Amino acid sequence: MSKIGVIFNPIKDPQLIYLNKVTDLLDQAGFTYSVSCCDYIEDEKTSFCTIEECFKDAELVLTLGGDGTLLRAASYANQYDVPLLGINLGHLGFLAELERDEIDELPRILLNGYECTERMMLDVNILRNGKSIAEGVALNDAVIRSRNGKPAQIVVANQEGDLIDYFCDGFIIATATGSTAYSLSAGGPILEPRSSNIVVTPICPHTLSARSLVFSAKNDMIYTKVSNASAIHAMLECDGAELSDINEGDLVCVTRHETPLKLIKLHNKSFYKVLNEKISRRMT
Repeated sequence: MSKIGVIFNPIKDPQLIYLNKVTDLLDQAGFTYSVSCCDYIEDEKTSFCTIEECFKDAELVLTLGGDGTLLRAASYANQYDVPLLGINLGHLGFLAELERDEIDELPRILLNGYECTERMMLDVNILRNGKSIAEGVALNDAVIRSRNGKPAQIVVANQEGDLIDYFCDGFIIATATGSTAYSLSAGGPILEPRSSNIVVTPICPHTLSARSLVFSAKNDMIYTKVSNASAIHAMLECDGAELSDINEGDLVCVTRHETPLKLIKLHNKSFYKVLNEKISRRMT
């Protein structure tokens, strides 16, 4: 019988209620499984494997938590070419296909088969004096931030040259999947998640004319410079995890990752119907 990986978030499931329910169902259905904690812990009572061990030889991996839990697993899933199925224990769960009250459906889903959908990811690279000093992969976004709260002076370019300057509190470079996350909160557009586009969105721009830009990921590499990086102590995050500091003269290069992430799709609901449901939930 196939191996199933399970990654859970101890903050969302502190008493392991949902984890135990999932593993009991997997036992009953005859699956083998390995369990990892997204914040790796090991104590006398419970021992979990590493995330790498969870993905090794797995047919698929379940994530128990919110979108953040799935985001933390995404780069491993892409590396091992293993599809992810998110079970939402959080509030919104844009990336999850199952809610906590649908966990009993797991054995039927795993035994009867499922379909996968592909989501574009980003390759993120910081070049310093022409050499790469930090690399990352993102499913949602790469974000440039100021550590001291001062506004950033940002220049955006592609292969054709400099395109636009922003004076803003930060800067988001998002996939279509990430367009409904931080970029949306910053006023960016909503993109259909299967589209191969990159959207750049300034955070609190200090001008009324500053707007998001949408690029084709098939042809464009996005280059970003922070002109006052030293003064603001600039730093770069990938999917919420800090990647590196940014120095003046550094070039942040973002392009489409060569292989997409596989997410398991269970429902026939359209993206826009799900979006409306999730946005309505956000407002309550």
